[in-house]
Amino acid sequence: MTALGETWTVGWPEDQVRTAGAGAVALAVIGVCGAGDRQLEEALPVVRAQRWQALTRWPGSYLVVARSGPTLAVIGDLSAQHPVYFRREAAGTWWATSATALAALDGAPADPIALAAHLAFGQPDVLASRSLFRSVNRVPTGHLLQITPEGARTVRYEPAEYEPVSLRDAAPTVRAALAEAIAVRMDGRPVSADLAGLDSTTLACLAARHRPVTAVTFADERLRDDDLAYAQRTAAVVPRLRHYKVPGAQETVYYAGLDDVSALPFTDTPNAFAVSAAVKRTVLDTVIAHQTAPGVHLTGVAGDGLLSASPSYLADLLRERQHPRALHHAQGHARLRQTSVWSVLGRARPAARTGLADGWRQAAAELREAPRQWVPQARRPIAWTPLLATADYQPRRASPARRRPRCGGRRTDEAA
Repeated sequence: MTALGETWTVGWPEDQVRTAGAGAVALAVIGVCGAGDRQLEEALPVVRAQRWQALTRWPGSYLVVARSGPTLAVIGDLSAQHPVYFRREAAGTWWATSATALAALDGAPADPIALAAHLAFGQPDVLASRSLFRSVNRVPTGHLLQITPEGARTVRYEPAEYEPVSLRDAAPTVRAALAEAIAVRMDGRPVSADLAGLDSTTLACLAARHRPVTAVTFADERLRDDDLAYAQRTAAVVPRLRHYKVPGAQETVYYAGLDDVSALPFTDTPNAFAVSAAVKRTVLDTVIAHQTAPGVHLTGVAGDGLLSASPSYLADLLRERQHPRALHHAQGHARLRQTSVWSVLGRARPAARTGLADGWRQAAAELREAPRQWVPQARRPIAWTPLLATADYQPRRASPARRRPRCGGRRTDEAA
């Protein structure tokens, strides 16, 4: 990528690294991007005008590197599939999509405080620009890295809040976005997909519009779910879904194999999906057995997180005294979790009586106290920044003087 200075890629397929440029203006997209070569050329005036947000609207999941004269912009994606890290030095700024690679430049050690926070909260943006390595910074979600002769800084390009849109009005937009995202992945390779919950089933059916799909459902009686029944009903009415049941076994359980660290995938940060690696290997082995060549596999991972509201919205409804609406939504949550509506509302009531700053103070206080007695997450009170179950196993360091944890009034994306 000579037009983009000392920028290089490692291990990416050639067709997933594409560039366009003219003089002092250059653009590169790395990953699965729905923009054609002509669209990249037509985007050069956008780069020249530094309208960075417009470069993130193509379907797919990709990294953008753009240069407009002396200004370089590096833009990851909102889902953090392509994160961006950087470190400042006297000679300039290094950036990469791997924090480990930047830390390896001089053996920068891990940041134990950031690691503890990552394991306790599971919300990367709580750490703002802090990564898990000292001297390595992370570009927060919705921000880009801008490098100029004056130095490097993060700039927000995505709004923190959006105008509310009704479900009826938003549905066509979501439908079109999903269809486009699937279409750009139909590149001639064999296609397979999980066929389980609503999210993976949606993707599998969209892919089946284009070509036959090897659909797999992990069916273990110990899970006691109804995924297989719904998967069979779906496969019966969608002609191009070739459905296969993946039976469970003694070794296909969550947390299997975690005692052998060398067998786990190497990742920059602790990965929650490592606990289900044994199950996923079994599922993909079934796919491989029924396909003649390597292909693309679709899953519905993170669909709930993307399309579902955080449980804290119930606390918002109670705070705003929208009691009938809160009761209606609580009834839905109660049916889903097979509990009482009063239990759901009871979990939301503490957060309804406090704000974000006080919620952080409470979380900090809990982390200073003795570990909590373990209870399922679904029975814990709703919190603005909920502690994960892993927080229960973190050792507490005794302190001779308990200080009231401070919380500033700055925006969360600017917090240190």
